Amino acid sequence: MRQELAQLGNGAHALAIQILGNADDAADAVHDAFTRVLTKPGAYQPAKGPLKPWFLHIVRNCCIDMIRRRRPGTADVDDLTDSGTGPEQAVEISQRDQALRQALNRLPAEQREILVLRDYLDLSYAEIAGVLGIANGTVMSRLHRARLALKEELLANG
Repeated sequence: MRQELAQLGNGAHALAIQILGNADDAADAVHDAFTRVLTKPGAYQPAKGPLKPWFLHIVRNCCIDMIRRRRPGTADVDDLTDSGTGPEQAVEISQRDQALRQALNRLPAEQREILVLRDYLDLSYAEIAGVLGIANGTVMSRLHRARLALKEELLANG
């Protein structure tokens, strides 16, 4: 299970960044989640569902605990960009990514969170429902509203 959890680290960190707003707090939250999971090895029950949404739910709860203890800044998704292209493409991608980051940062935390879970971490609706503790239909409607809001932000400020 340790190896499977290690593979989830980057996705968990990306989610935590979106919730908390900075990489240092995100790293702390993911570390707390790993600690919680590894100190209670029998907590995960494969019969109840896949490891990924279960672990991301724990990461989310750790982030919420941190938010309750301190006020976060604005989120940044710098760690989610890909820079493996040529110079001209890199400039275009950088400009697009910057516009996307800015638009994403202007969205409410709930909308950023669901977009990251679906579009960056590629979780299914059922997995997102498990992470957020909501119904599948609620996932679909929240995701739709978040995508519309992101589109409006991009059009208005891009």
